[in-house]
Amino acid sequence: MRKTTIAKLSLMAGAMMAISFAGAQTNGPQGYSVRLGLFMPSNNLASELGHTWFGLGVDYKLNSMQTTSPSKGDQAYFGISADYYSHGSNSDIPVAFTYNLRQGQMVWSAGLGPDFRNSGDLTSTGIGLGEQIGVAYEFGNTATPFFVAAKYFFSSKPELSGLGIFIGARF
Repeated sequence: MRKTTIAKLSLMAGAMMAISFAGAQTNGPQGYSVRLGLFMPSNNLASELGHTWFGLGVDYKLNSMQTTSPSKGDQAYFGISADYYSHGSNSDIPVAFTYNLRQGQMVWSAGLGPDFRNSGDLTSTGIGLGEQIGVAYEFGNTATPFFVAAKYFFSSKPELSGLGIFIGARF
C-alpha cells in the first residue's frame, strides 16, 4: 500500500473512533443523510490512476413510502441515494432508488438506478444502469446522529465499480 493511502485510511479510522464516543441508538434519518469519504476502485485499470478517489453522497428517506419490515423491531423504508466519486477527469454519479432495512444501529441498503459516467481516461462518457449495496453503523445520542458506512458500487462500466468508505451525519 502506498503511504498516502495508509495515511488517508488512518485519518478515516481516527475520525470513526472519535465519532463512536457518542454511542447510543437513534431512530434513523428523518430526512437527509450526508457522507464524505474514499472510493477504492476494484478494477486494475482504474486503480492505476489512483488507489483511492474522493467520494461523497447524500440520501433522502422517502417518509411517505414506508414498507413492511421483515421482522418485528426492524424498520424498512425506501429512499433516494446520490453519490459522486472522482479522480482526475474520471468520475461517476450513481443515483439509486434504495430499499433500506434498519436493525438496531445497523442500516442495510440495496439500490438500483442510473449512473452518470464522465470518463476521460478509462471509458466512454454516458449513462447506464448501476447497482449498489451498503451497510452503515449509526452512533449518536445527539440531535445529529453520526454514522460510518461502506457501499459497493456496481457501475454500468466495470472500470468505475468499487468500494466506498464514508463517515456522515443524518439530519
